Amino acid sequence: MLPFPPTPPRLSILERLQLFLDKILCVFMPSKKGREFIHYYLLRTRIYPGRPPLPIKKRPGPINVAVCFDGNMARPAGVALASLLVNSKNRASYNIHCVADDSVTPEMRAALTGLVREFDPDSTLMFLAANHDFDQCLTGRISVAAFYRLMLPGLLPELDEIIYFDADALFLRDFIELADLDLGDNLLAGVPERSDGYINSGFLVMNLARLRDEKHYETWPEITLRERYEAHDQDLLNYNCRGRILHLPVKYNFLHLGHHIYYRKGAVFPEDHHELKYKTVMLHYAGDWKPWHEKRFYMSRLWWEYARLTPFYEDLRAQMEAGG
Repeated sequence: MLPFPPTPPRLSILERLQLFLDKILCVFMPSKKGREFIHYYLLRTRIYPGRPPLPIKKRPGPINVAVCFDGNMARPAGVALASLLVNSKNRASYNIHCVADDSVTPEMRAALTGLVREFDPDSTLMFLAANHDFDQCLTGRISVAAFYRLMLPGLLPELDEIIYFDADALFLRDFIELADLDLGDNLLAGVPERSDGYINSGFLVMNLARLRDEKHYETWPEITLRERYEAHDQDLLNYNCRGRILHLPVKYNFLHLGHHIYYRKGAVFPEDHHELKYKTVMLHYAGDWKPWHEKRFYMSRLWWEYARLTPFYEDLRAQMEAGG
C-alpha cells in the first residue's frame, strides 16, 4: 500500500470562501444548469504544474507503461508521451508499450519512436500489434481501440504488472510512487469517479499475472459479444474485477470535465483541492471534446504547450482549424 497521508490538508481561506459562495448562490439558483455553472467556476481546481518542484533522484530501473491507440489518436498519444518524459527528466525512464493497429502508419510509428529517443535516450518504445479478439464486440459509437487495454495480459506474457494510461492525457509529474506498488491479490488499481468505488479506466495499474492466471482475459472477449455496457470496457473492468480493485488518489487521474460532478458523486472532496492544485500527476481529457478540438478549453493551453514540443504540432493545429 502507498504511504498516503491519513488526513487531508486544511482548506485555505480562499477555498473555504469559494465553498461558502457556492452554497449561497445555489440556494437562489432554480435552474439545474445554472447551479452546475456556479459549481464549475467556483469549485473547479486550478492546477499549478511543477509546484513545488520534485527532488531529483533517478530511479535505477525503467518503469513499464502502456498506451493504446489507433491512427486517430496517435498524435495526441505523442503529446501525452512528451509530457510524461519531460516531467520525468532525471528521475525515471520507461519501457513504453504501444498497442496499435494498422491505421497507425509506419511513418507515424517512426515519428513516435524518434520523439521518445529525443526526449529520453534511456526510455524505449515498442509497438504491439492489436489482435482481433474484440473486433466483434458491441462498441456502439466508440472505436474498438478503446478495448485494446484489455489485450495487455495476453500481449505482455513476460510482465507481471504494468501502468496503463489513455492517450487523451497530459502528465504534470512522473509516477515513480506507483512503480513498485504491491497490488497483492487485487487485479487493478485505479481512481474512483463515484462514491461506490467505481473507477475510471483511463489510468490503471494492472496485475497482469493474476489476470492471466485466473483466466479473466479469456472471458473478456465473450462478455463483450453479449453485453452492451454503457461505459463499455470501463464497465467490464469494474464489474469483472469488483472487490479486487485498489483505489488511488484522484491526482493520478484528474478528469478535467466538470469537476463539480465528482463532488456530487462523492468521489472528490473539497479537501482534495490542495493535492490537485500542486501534485496532480495526470490530467485526463475524457469526454467528446478534446484540447485539439479547440484552444478555449480547460487547461488546453498547457496541452498545446506540450504539443508544440512534438513533430505533430502543425498537423494538430490544421486538424483543429478544420474542425476535426
